[in-house]
Amino acid sequence: MRTERNKDRSYNVWMTRDEYRELPRRATTTQREIAIRLMGACGLRVREVLDVTPDHISRMTDGRHYALEVVGGKDTTGEYDGGKHRETWLPVDVEATIHRYIQEHDIDVDRPLADKSKRTVQWAEDAADGAADELGDDDYRRISTHDLRRCWANHLLVEENVSPRIVMALGGWSSYDAIEPYLAAPTEENIIRSMTDVGL
Repeated sequence: MRTERNKDRSYNVWMTRDEYRELPRRATTTQREIAIRLMGACGLRVREVLDVTPDHISRMTDGRHYALEVVGGKDTTGEYDGGKHRETWLPVDVEATIHRYIQEHDIDVDRPLADKSKRTVQWAEDAADGAADELGDDDYRRISTHDLRRCWANHLLVEENVSPRIVMALGGWSSYDAIEPYLAAPTEENIIRSMTDVGL
């Protein structure tokens, strides 16, 4: 895990996917796990997580994958317009967890999955504190909800070489400049794999 200290004394935390996966594992309820995974596996912002309902999930045209409609999205100038929509990728395992939660708790199609009276930010911090305690890595205590979105975007862009245009569309960014901060130097493993693939 790599951390960068900002001028305001906050931190940017760069997690590997394995480090990120420690967080949903330590969620104390399924609802909390879903909220964390919507940020770290789907790239949602906290405010966007609070608006997700079962009705926003749809099967893609191949019949095997899922899309998640994100409503009330934020534009890259920092203002919510209340009506900006996008669709993002919903991993099959996250959809299965959501589906099970909906069935177990008889959630109406238009009811938000995350209780707006709860502090979703605190849920991620609690999971990070649990990971820090169990793994003996205090860098987990520096993780913010935005680091989950950063981890998602960085993984797609740097580790998986997904087209920036696709990441922009899925994450709701309108320009390449807006996603540039989510890029970081590739890991040694990524360099070895990429250069081996090209035969050099």
